[in-house]
Amino acid sequence: MARLDAREDFAVYFFTPMCLGCQQAMKLVDLADETIPELTIGKMDLNYVPELAERWAITNVPVLLVFKGGELAGTSYRMGNMMEVYDFLKE
Repeated sequence: MARLDAREDFAVYFFTPMCLGCQQAMKLVDLADETIPELTIGKMDLNYVPELAERWAITNVPVLLVFKGGELAGTSYRMGNMMEVYDFLKE
């Protein structure tokens, strides 16, 4: 939460360990992390932070949230290919 307080730009990938789609999407997020070094991308197991699911109205996993200036700027449940992930993060 320090990045929120500092009003930074970053992204967070939420997943659950037993979700097959989450494991596949995580590979794409990892590639995006390597491709966009100027953006910090964190990962969180949603099972451990249900209060964040409620706070940001997360309805499903996998999900990728982007924050600009410490404010939620976008939510994407679409991570079918690398271009979807990359384009969402670069918006």
